[in-house]
Amino acid sequence: MSEFFPNSPRDKEAEVESLVAEVFRRGGWKVREESEFGEGKPDLIAEHAGKKYVIEIKRSSEGRKNRLIPLVSQAILQAQEGARNLPGHPVAVAIIVANYIPESVALQVKQFAKRHAPDIAIGVMDLEGLRSFDGHGLERFNSERPRARNVVSPAHRMPSPQLFSDLNQWMLKVLLAPSIPERYLSAPRGRYQGASQLAKAAGVSVMSAFRFIEQFSKAGFLEKKHEGLRVVRTEELMNRWLAANQRSVSEIGVRWVLRGRKNALWDAVRFYVGSGGKPLRNSEDQRSHVHRPRACLALFAAAEALGVGFVHGVLPYLYIERIETRILEMLGFSANGVDVDPDVYLRVPRNDESVFHGVVLNDGVPICDVLQVWLDVAQHPSRGREQADLIWRQILAPVLLPKEKH
Repeated sequence: MSEFFPNSPRDKEAEVESLVAEVFRRGGWKVREESEFGEGKPDLIAEHAGKKYVIEIKRSSEGRKNRLIPLVSQAILQAQEGARNLPGHPVAVAIIVANYIPESVALQVKQFAKRHAPDIAIGVMDLEGLRSFDGHGLERFNSERPRARNVVSPAHRMPSPQLFSDLNQWMLKVLLAPSIPERYLSAPRGRYQGASQLAKAAGVSVMSAFRFIEQFSKAGFLEKKHEGLRVVRTEELMNRWLAANQRSVSEIGVRWVLRGRKNALWDAVRFYVGSGGKPLRNSEDQRSHVHRPRACLALFAAAEALGVGFVHGVLPYLYIERIETRILEMLGFSANGVDVDPDVYLRVPRNDESVFHGVVLNDGVPICDVLQVWLDVAQHPSRGREQADLIWRQILAPVLLPKEKH
């Protein structure tokens, strides 16, 4: 394989192979990764509907035609040789992977392959979602790049607006977790050599982890060291992360149906979580207990529960995955006629996976992790900046920044 990142090591090649293998496996195909058996072996062998496919993969850091045509030529020759060396007349498949490939270049690559090797299947993939296959039924894997992205020259593109996407924020928490005490953040605590290991730990697809590593490496916030992936330029990264979260959030005010209970919110959330395996009363959907919206204490209530509360007298906040009348009733809330003076604010998170994967439990009550609390309170008008600064000084800066920085 050609270089994907400058001076990329062999494990980066394995990550690209895993990325391609996942595309086929998601389609129900059986895939074996053959490169581990030594030189001369195909990168992958796939089987489906009684047919065998010999797959050669080439990769490039750039998606220009003059870079990809030589690579696809090499992939075609190697795939054809691999197919000849296996019994049963397998199909030869050549696949090109790059960071970003314009649709016009993908079409030119496929046309070149069709002219010079009409019997081979060809695939063109990039890390921004393009999947363009041709031949032997592989068109079923075709997928357009999400239209939310502007398709312009990589040289003129701004840093990806998805740097702090939902899953990216969760994977960033996973990488930072070894430095943060478990009582403040629930996340795997390990060292990861590449996308496959990070994906397994975070519970995401290899494709998502690979894209995360590529985006944060390109932005200069992630390095591959001997001990594994390491977050760098942490202070600048945290500032960028904070700025990316300064957006309006959907929230509503609710009131207690029964007032006067001490620790009412804790009791309500504990009961709600503890009864998660039981169907909701009067529910026509018998699966409702399986899909019950996740919930956790948020903002200042979460800060207090984590032992870092600073601002008092602010109404409590509760994150909930989605707001439904029957869920409000189960929690003991009513949203009817609440125009002023609510008892609790409910928020629907923009990044639900990042929010709910990192929650910690305190006496059976799920609580937002300290990173999420820091991100959320910073923009709150009721002394939120002061609460965020306290969390930064007392918890985050001492463990995330070099000693001389705090």
